[in-house]
Amino acid sequence: MTLDVAGLGYCVYDIVAIASGPPDFDNVAMVPLPDLVHDGGGQVGTALTAMARLGLRTGYVGILGDDREGHWLREYFLREGIDVARLRHRHDVGTNICLILVEEATARRAILCHRRVAPDDLALDEDDRVCVQAARVLHLDGQFMSAAILAARWAREAGVKVCYDGNHPREGLEELLPLVDWLVVAEPFPVAVTGISDPQEAASELLKLGAEVLVVTQGERGCQVSTGGEQFRVPGFPVQAVDTTGAGDAFHGAFIYGMLQGWDLGQTGRFANTVAAINCLTLGGRRGLPSLEDVCLWMTRTASPPVGP
Repeated sequence: MTLDVAGLGYCVYDIVAIASGPPDFDNVAMVPLPDLVHDGGGQVGTALTAMARLGLRTGYVGILGDDREGHWLREYFLREGIDVARLRHRHDVGTNICLILVEEATARRAILCHRRVAPDDLALDEDDRVCVQAARVLHLDGQFMSAAILAARWAREAGVKVCYDGNHPREGLEELLPLVDWLVVAEPFPVAVTGISDPQEAASELLKLGAEVLVVTQGERGCQVSTGGEQFRVPGFPVQAVDTTGAGDAFHGAFIYGMLQGWDLGQTGRFANTVAAINCLTLGGRRGLPSLEDVCLWMTRTASPPVGP
């Protein structure tokens, strides 16, 4: 199947719980968990799910353990219509598992991760190249950095757009970032990567590496969009969040969707902010991802804020 988006990166098994208070390791009294869910997670895995629910044809390139969690995540992808032809299961690695505690009063999170897949465990082959070069977009998060760099080179050869989800500095970024077309990053990323303390100057420095557009996500405040010729802010849609897990990943999926529709950056930013906000209303990173119909209904019922300076 020819894909709209091939995603290579992080896919994880999440256990997400609402916690009424912080754990006390010296106290035998239990901390109540008002709610607990099992869900799929990970930057690329969740973004692909968001895009699939919006109607794009997506496929995952990556590796999971030949274990209960790995096969559970594969079945999850299949239920969402995500192609798994380039998903490997290996018996010599395990599937990453995250335990996420969400503070009931504030929706703040504490994330504990049991990593069982190493960054260099994924080795790409010619079938992966065919998959990447036949897609319209390659979405990366740097989880398997060596493989991500190779895939980005393949994409560049074929004129496939490369989107990168940047949340923190990683080894190898200096080689990957010049291959990225759409750079969509968390708010601390530009300063952390460039070492420039002023966020606007840091963003300008990142753009010099060659991306067409840089989007800095800012949570409920929305996002800041920068190109070679303009810079503007798209205000967000504040909601009473239940859980912010996966909000950034949902934004990435919706941003790619908008770009593939040929929308302008302001419209794309508003759409992505909306999808991220909706996802915060449900416990878990993927369970609340909306369909395109859901997003359109939500946007018609909510006054869309204008693009700001």
